[in-house]
Amino acid sequence: MEMPKSQIQLLEKIAAVNKNIVVILAAGAAVEMPWLKHCKALIHGYLCGQAGAKAMLRAIAGEINPSGKLSETYPLKYEDVSSASYFPAKERTAEYREGLYVGYRYFETARVPVLFPFGYGLSYTTFAYSDLSVTRDEAVFTLKNTGNADGAEVAQLYVSAKCSGIYRPEKELKGFAKVFLKAGESRKVTIQLDDKAFRYFNVNTDKFEIEDGEYEILIGASVSDIKLSGAIHVEGTNGPIPYDRAKMESYYSGRIRQVPDSEFEALLGHKIPSGNWDSSGLLDMNDAICQMYYAKSWIARLAYKILTNMLKKAEKKGKPDLNLLFIYNMPFRGIAKMTGGMVTMEMAEGILTAVNGHFFKGLGKLIGGFFRGRKKRNRANAIQ
Repeated sequence: MEMPKSQIQLLEKIAAVNKNIVVILAAGAAVEMPWLKHCKALIHGYLCGQAGAKAMLRAIAGEINPSGKLSETYPLKYEDVSSASYFPAKERTAEYREGLYVGYRYFETARVPVLFPFGYGLSYTTFAYSDLSVTRDEAVFTLKNTGNADGAEVAQLYVSAKCSGIYRPEKELKGFAKVFLKAGESRKVTIQLDDKAFRYFNVNTDKFEIEDGEYEILIGASVSDIKLSGAIHVEGTNGPIPYDRAKMESYYSGRIRQVPDSEFEALLGHKIPSGNWDSSGLLDMNDAICQMYYAKSWIARLAYKILTNMLKKAEKKGKPDLNLLFIYNMPFRGIAKMTGGMVTMEMAEGILTAVNGHFFKGLGKLIGGFFRGRKKRNRANAIQ
């Protein structure tokens, strides 16, 4: 999530002689912004392509009124992200211990400060919300453009369950409406609540259920900027509660940065699968080529050493070989997926058999797979 140091250093040097800086950000995901203090303004174009520069200029010059809202949370730093404790995986498996607490669902529930919340966005005008009424099927409110410029607002509807049998995020986005209003104009806005607004998936009944109880309907300019709220009672489907709160306190509180094994097993419904690489030296199709360091075949171990040395040499030069890194971390099944049909899955299995110490058996499978694969390709070409 860090910007290149050269870009930050350039920004700091410019800020030392000119305080009137507008940063135009182009990125496909959230980034850390400790440098934001040097900026008077920030406009984000995401990955807007060929015509992006002209669009950004029109927004900066005030020819258009930007009205976008963030579809992701911008954390203060990567370590604040709910999955930071669990990714990347250390060996064989990745554990999604954060569960459904991803993005704003985590930050809002665990009360973790963020740089920019989900749904956040500024424009050259302001909006006022009023007169909310809610039912089981919809929320109706009035939205007014209270500024001097025409513009659009993305009003967001969140549901917050006040019943406590099922663990869930503090707020869940269930609808939104983008409304264009001229300066001084107001309009009634309706956001529908469909059959998915209150449900959850019950792992015991194997279907979606609704928990009986009170629900808050929240209308906001972002997930953290709630303007209106109303409460309704929703009748449940009487499904049995699938979880024992006493065994899953981390999930009920939302504080999931360090989930104990016992709670993760309660969520999974079974023991945690071993995440260690097989100490016996046997690799499977999902293991990566870089794991050949403990392969039974000395040829495979030699290939691992050669690849590793090549990578280290490239890194010392300051120019990592991306193609080599790709191969180094590719699983054996990827050999068949990434060769355009030249290597079949049967051939990849033959390579793996040889790596696992059965050289001649693997070689036979590799050669046989080659001829069978060529026969299939020839037949397919003849049909075409």
